[in-house]
Amino acid sequence: MHQILFSLGPVTIYSYGLCVALGFLLGMMNAARRARRYGWSAETIYDTCLCAIIAAIVGARILYILDNPGEFAGSPLDYFMVWKGGLVYYGGVIGAVIAGALYLKLKGRGVLEGFDIIIPSVALGHAIGRVGCFLNGCCFGRISSLPWAVRFPPESPAYLYQLCETGQIQPGSAWSLPVHPTQLYEALLEFMICGFLASLFWRKRFHGQIFFLYFVIYGTCRFAVETMRADYPVLIGVCGFGINLPQVMSVLMMIAASVVLLWMRRRAGGRGRDAGGFNRAA
Repeated sequence: MHQILFSLGPVTIYSYGLCVALGFLLGMMNAARRARRYGWSAETIYDTCLCAIIAAIVGARILYILDNPGEFAGSPLDYFMVWKGGLVYYGGVIGAVIAGALYLKLKGRGVLEGFDIIIPSVALGHAIGRVGCFLNGCCFGRISSLPWAVRFPPESPAYLYQLCETGQIQPGSAWSLPVHPTQLYEALLEFMICGFLASLFWRKRFHGQIFFLYFVIYGTCRFAVETMRADYPVLIGVCGFGINLPQVMSVLMMIAASVVLLWMRRRAGGRGRDAGGFNRAA
């Protein structure tokens, strides 16, 4: 775990904040490249992404604060210190979708068309952000005996959880017990999702197909990864199996996206591969 990468005088560079910023930058560049090949201007994508990023940070932070109110009781200024960690992905998705849709509408561009261009790059940016989670020590997994399980040092979230919440380690322990590197699991899955959707983009049948398919695939992957996470409390108990809030949101997202995809596919049926005016740029 390396929460702080280095300091330059009074400026401290946090690994989480750097990875999130790098994810945003590389994601925008990747989306702009796809847009140029498709026939859209890169500027439109950059502007849309910037609006979405600001809204995503606000939405992700608000949902984190609502989910962890006690963490900010002593210092309200911590509400704004997002570079130290504390963003909930689904809150960011809601904010980004609303802001991105409004901007594309104001510019007179197709909302779903633009979202199809951008969404593979969202997976890329999220993957890099999850590497930041690993370096920050948050979003840690359950205890594991697998050979690639990782131990975290004192003062890390995993260490404090095992010490104070579950009593699995004793005061003075040098390391936490080995846990699943769930952050890296999700990062790897997101890289794979990015590659798959970027390839499928040029063979899509209707606008919105790539966008909604992302939520079906990501929701499935996120639900699976959450079964190995330890930092979220159980929200619902079903037949001895605990389900947390991200899993509930993943299921709702998968169902909603699947229904929309089926409806759009039926609507586009019979109109050919380029239904909805899709034209691949050379």
